Amino acid sequence: MRINKMFFGLLGVLAMMFAACSENKDDDYNWATVSGEQVFFSNELPATVELSRTSNTFSIPVKRMNSDGAVTVSVTANDPSGLFTIPSSVSFNAGQSETNLVIGYTYDLENFPFDEFKNLEIALGGEELTTPYGKSIYKFEAGVPSPLEFLGVGTLLEGFWFEWESKNVEIYQNTENRNEFRIKDPFDVIVAEMAEEGQNVVLNGHQSKWLTFTVLQPGQEIAGLTISQKDLVFFSELNTGYFHSSYERDVLMLHPWEFSSLRSESAGAFNRVLSWQENGLPGQVQLAPYYYMDGVGGWNQTKKDGIVMITFPDYVPKDYSMVLNYEGIFTNADGVTSAVASIELGEDATNVVAVVVPADADAGAVADAIAAGDLEGTEVSGDYATAPIPEDMSGKLQMVVVVLDGGVAKVVDSVFFEYYGGGAEPWTSLGIGYWVDDMVVPAYTEAGQPYAYQVEIQESTETPGLYRVVNAYAPVAAGFQVSGGDKNIEINAEDPNYVYILPQEIGMDLGYGAISIASPAGRYVSAYGFDVVKEQLPNSFGKLENGVFNFPMLEAEVSSGTIQYQMFEIEDGSAYYAATNGAFKVVLPGASADAKKRAKRMANATDFALRLNGHRFKDNNSLQKDYIRRLKQAPRSFDVRVE
Repeated sequence: MRINKMFFGLLGVLAMMFAACSENKDDDYNWATVSGEQVFFSNELPATVELSRTSNTFSIPVKRMNSDGAVTVSVTANDPSGLFTIPSSVSFNAGQSETNLVIGYTYDLENFPFDEFKNLEIALGGEELTTPYGKSIYKFEAGVPSPLEFLGVGTLLEGFWFEWESKNVEIYQNTENRNEFRIKDPFDVIVAEMAEEGQNVVLNGHQSKWLTFTVLQPGQEIAGLTISQKDLVFFSELNTGYFHSSYERDVLMLHPWEFSSLRSESAGAFNRVLSWQENGLPGQVQLAPYYYMDGVGGWNQTKKDGIVMITFPDYVPKDYSMVLNYEGIFTNADGVTSAVASIELGEDATNVVAVVVPADADAGAVADAIAAGDLEGTEVSGDYATAPIPEDMSGKLQMVVVVLDGGVAKVVDSVFFEYYGGGAEPWTSLGIGYWVDDMVVPAYTEAGQPYAYQVEIQESTETPGLYRVVNAYAPVAAGFQVSGGDKNIEINAEDPNYVYILPQEIGMDLGYGAISIASPAGRYVSAYGFDVVKEQLPNSFGKLENGVFNFPMLEAEVSSGTIQYQMFEIEDGSAYYAATNGAFKVVLPGASADAKKRAKRMANATDFALRLNGHRFKDNNSLQKDYIRRLKQAPRSFDVRVE
């Protein structure tokens, strides 16, 4: 009996405790009262929806708490892109607690570029239909992810606009199109590295997220072209993110095929794979962009090597470099006459061949013929390249030197010379005169002043009044510490009152294309003939007076106003006003002592080596950088982009 009494007593105490607890709970928590359909989006919906390129819809699940009857719930949407078809309502059947809101879209690459996601916001019904236990508004982004495989970290050299080589760019390959490759945030990476080195370059936020390029296959059609060559590369439009304040335009990088005048395989040939790896991936890829500002113009770099270089992860480029300098003609004891050039080769240039061909032969075609075994050359070893001159060949010639590897021409270069096979040379030397350059040196130096120096001048024995300046730009090449300048420049003074210089290469390339010069009358004569130009533009000609070739100052209207000039400098087919100081002239050896004295005084006053040192141009690279800096202040080409 005692035990039972104690047991029931304990039950009484516990009952009182539970009653007290229940009263406290009711006092501390107010239970929510919810009515209506209670429609909501799950809190577990993703913030990013990946769209399929093979579908035209995607679904968003919608739930409700009260599933008793059928109901239709209104839907409102905010779609800034305007690319999606979003229903204005979603319906539930009786007893159905979950349904799908089906959103439509039409996939195409233009509207849905890879990895460019569109913001969307979808709201369900009014307050009477929703619930505090789920969200009534779903904010997310939708887009097509790129099927990219990370290959590793490579190197990107952009040698024109930013003048920077980044060793930290991420390179990817498209798993659905193995010929397509991408570099992530190329300009952000470059600018970040430049900032670390103290260079303040600010981008405007428009810079492209990806640099996308595709290795083209023969037979493939693109930009209205059917590809026939191997290893050509096409790259998509790139925005550098650099805003040119003078023109209020973004600077873009475009493939040459974006321009109607450049839609040919040859115009795009500088965009190519330079080398391949054993794993089937490119080792190094070169791009040659047109830097462009819409509606303004730009800088045509489409026929230049080394502007943009992409080196793939773990690939070590081979050094096939070659520097040639023409040394002259040599006849050995057996009577074989050969052209000789000094040569400097990179460590991987171990198979080198030289051959002599006419000056007007295409060096690239010659190199291809050597590589294919259709043309036999002379093997080069040591510090000199020597190639026999064929017995039936004379006049203006060139020695083409080719670096081969695996049956492929890697590097091609040539030097030009004249040889007359023991016959009388159709030129006679008049002696040493003066050349006053106001075209090349001012364009490539900060001071922008003319440069006078001594040259040998000859006259034709066949055409009286036709003169030529021997190796006219060799002293300039020496001052810039580059090879070249070994071209002769002809001056036509058959009528001393109508002197002109036809467009002619000077044998120099300071990194932005082979340089040519021409007088205004010479350009017109090359296009329309001497008689027409003499009749219609007589004031464009120069004169030969008292042993001095003088050329008139002409005027042209440009965007910044009026410019005065005597000559044209031509690079890659684009002509620029030159000799703006009005100093260009050529002084013959037989000129008056006073004319020679003035030229000599100018030569002393403009000593090239001292000027280079004074402006701290220690090498050609720094000189090029200064030239680029000034070049980028204004566009130099105005090709029309295809819209």
